[in-house]
Amino acid sequence: MFGLQMIHEMDNMQREMEQLFRGLGFQAASCDMPQSGEIRVKDQGDAFQVEAVLPGLDAEKIDIKVLGRRLTLAGEFARPDIPEAANWHRRERSRGQFERNLQLAANIDAEKVEAEYQQGILRVVLPKAASALPKKIAVKTA
Repeated sequence: MFGLQMIHEMDNMQREMEQLFRGLGFQAASCDMPQSGEIRVKDQGDAFQVEAVLPGLDAEKIDIKVLGRRLTLAGEFARPDIPEAANWHRRERSRGQFERNLQLAANIDAEKVEAEYQQGILRVVLPKAASALPKKIAVKTA
């Protein structure tokens, strides 16, 4: 929750700064920094479920990687066909490349990870790796 709360606080701070500058007679600058949207992680016991809000992406261009406990989501928001000569006061549509790295609470079984992308929401189910339990080994005789 700390990460999401921090993002909301940063958004609030940005709005307050823009309001301050508008009060001084400055126009708000456009912000073209790509953002990857809201991410939620749910522990379902035997797996994690990650939901990422990523509107406007081409599903074939979403890159998902898992290594140990780390999930990496990457992609590129398409550049909209908007004339650059327009006199914009603010542009908030995400564009450009993004990458998010999430450290999960347990190792992931990368072979069983499943992902789907529908209506701008990426859902990734990441089964947890089997615990390192002692295994009895049968001894064969010749």
